This record gives sequence, structure tokens and C-alpha cells, in this order.
Amino acid sequence: MVKGSVVANSPLLYALIVVGLGIIIAYAIISVKKASARCAELGIESDVIKNVVKSTVVSSIVPSLAILLGFITLTVSLGAALPWWRLSVIGSLSYEAMAASYAANGLGVQLSDVLTSDATVFGAIMIVMSIGICTGPIMVTLFAKKYSTGIMQAKTGKSEFGQIMAGCFMLAMFCVYIPIMVFTDLPTTMTLVVSLIVTVICGTIAKKHPVLNDFTMAIAMIVAMASSVLWVQVFA
Repeated sequence: MVKGSVVANSPLLYALIVVGLGIIIAYAIISVKKASARCAELGIESDVIKNVVKSTVVSSIVPSLAILLGFITLTVSLGAALPWWRLSVIGSLSYEAMAASYAANGLGVQLSDVLTSDATVFGAIMIVMSIGICTGPIMVTLFAKKYSTGIMQAKTGKSEFGQIMAGCFMLAMFCVYIPIMVFTDLPTTMTLVVSLIVTVICGTIAKKHPVLNDFTMAIAMIVAMASSVLWVQVFA
């Protein structure tokens, strides 16, 4: 039996990921060059561009700390290659962890045992995580413009439909994720409570110090993950 760890750590998988990330990096470099050329055409001052770059760096790096923690978490169960690829492109931590867990459980395997199980289990998880996330770009390509235009028109019109629809959308997201976290087990529930408390505290402080808005997600996730270690010991 070929184990999942053989596929997860295979040179071919690493090579494919490096090629994919190389394409993405090249696209980013080309985009930066075109944007710089366009700024020059419009006569935008260099100081303005530098300020934009600085604010973008801060708003990009700080939230990525949470993603880094997620990467470390998934590495234990799936190796380094697959989480590295998924969280470097368009994947999100909540989706990747949930999709991997559901796929593993559907095959009768715990996520923590994937690397020691049959390689077909790891392959199935790769397919679920990759194909599932593709629905996002497809939906955006087909419907994002019409959806965005409709929402903006609804918000600027006399009707309150736009605000109600946006609120219902967020409520639906909560209805999907919150029950999973609340009813899984006590450590998961307590971790959710800690993240909620930390988020509220950060949000309150951010009213006086708006710069904290860029750090709220990272702080909440770091504190919640640290607390999860305690909750596992308490409720074990």
C-alpha cells in the first residue's frame, strides 16, 4: 500500500507547485510594471505611490500571519506541499480545513491519519480541495458584475432591499460555519468563544485606534489557537 505521505512529499508535487507559483509571481510582476507605467502616464506623484505601497504592504502582511498559522496547522495532517499551494493561491483557511476534514471523514479516515493512510485518501482530498474552490472564480466570472451592479443599485435606491440582502448573505454564512464550530466538541466551542471575545475587544479598541483593524483577524486567530491547546487539555 502506498501511503499518503509518499504523494504528499513527492518531488513531482513540489515541482508542479513551484511552477504554478512561478506563473503567479510572474503575473504579479507584470501587473506591477503595467500599473507603474499607467501611473507615470497619469502623472501621479511618486510620494502618493509610495504611500499606497506602504499601506498595501501592511494590509497584506498582517492578515497573512493568520494564514501562516493555518498553514502550520494543515501541515501536520497534509504535509507541506498541498497546504502551501492551496493557501498561496485562492484558498482560505476555513474552506481548506473544512473540505479536507469532510473528505477524510467521508472516506472513514481521521484527518490526522491521512498521511499514514492509503494514498487514494490523500488524492481524494486534493481533488475535493481543488475542484471545490474553483466554483468561486467561475461564479465571479459569470455573475459578479451583474450581482455587484444590482447590489449597488439597490443600496443607492429608495428600497432597503440591498441592505437586507447583504445582511441575509452574512447571516447565511454564519449559519453554515457557526453550528459546525459550536456542536463539534467543547474545545472547538470554547475556541470560538475566545476568538469572539478577542474580536469584540479589538473592535472596541479600533474605534479609537483604526490601525488595529488590520491586525484584528491575526490577533484573534493567534489567541484562539493558543487557547485551543488549553481547552484540549481541560476537556480531554
